[in-house]
Amino acid sequence: MLSRRSLLTGLLGAVVAIPLGTIATTDAEAQPRPDRRPEQPRRGRPPPRRRERRPRPRPGFVWVPGRWIWSARRGRWVWVSGHWVRRRGRR
Repeated sequence: MLSRRSLLTGLLGAVVAIPLGTIATTDAEAQPRPDRRPEQPRRGRPPPRRRERRPRPRPGFVWVPGRWIWSARRGRWVWVSGHWVRRRGRR
């Protein structure tokens, strides 16, 4: 006959082992988002670079010139104007 102590030890082991066993065997897989459309292939090269008047230097900032980027939503090349960005600190 089982003693009370060995019965409680066995039950405690089962209570701990069963949830841990189910956690360890759970697989996780990345699923694609259904609302995303695949990006359409680009149609040709972007138009020539636009001429922008370069502004005077500003202390603590760097000028990033404009550029063409492909817009999958619009299905065409879109011009992004130049802009100032804060200069990164030296490390």
